[in-house]
Amino acid sequence: MIPQVWKENKPKIMRRGIFFLLVLVAGVLQISDVLPTFFGIKFLPLLPLTVVLGMFERETYGLYYGLMAGILWDMNVGPGDGFNAFFFSLVGFSCGLLMTYLMMNNLITATILCSFWTIVYFVVTWLIFVVAKSSDGSAGILLAEYLPTAIINILMLPFYYYAVRSVMKQFRLMENDEISF
Repeated sequence: MIPQVWKENKPKIMRRGIFFLLVLVAGVLQISDVLPTFFGIKFLPLLPLTVVLGMFERETYGLYYGLMAGILWDMNVGPGDGFNAFFFSLVGFSCGLLMTYLMMNNLITATILCSFWTIVYFVVTWLIFVVAKSSDGSAGILLAEYLPTAIINILMLPFYYYAVRSVMKQFRLMENDEISF
């Protein structure tokens, strides 16, 4: 027998399950070499996805999705220091917090937040993992690898924004009993 609470929260549970699978699929695509590279530049879908999920699911679940995305990314990189898990948790939480108290949820806001967090992520990663280890050619690495990757991530944001928004709209209608599965 299914508890009454689960029946009442079925749309939320299904929506969060879909988002969980979306993060999992994006993480697997990022870890594997399935995604195409453009002139040696790889698209990293977990960062814009974390921003968008934090915007739509607000701070608590934004933190959880960010933690999951960061753990998936940390599983792919060599040293298991947990940097990505911490950073992505911060991204999801702060985007949700900004949507709750300060900003409106639209594509322009998503682009601003994704641009900010993408640039911060790549600059911090460059400082920690490139500049701190060696200073030979580190500016070239920033301009040749990190900056083009950041630009591609920002340009791919609308795809994730509208995908997550359509799922949110569908389940908002379910919660209002306007449609049912």
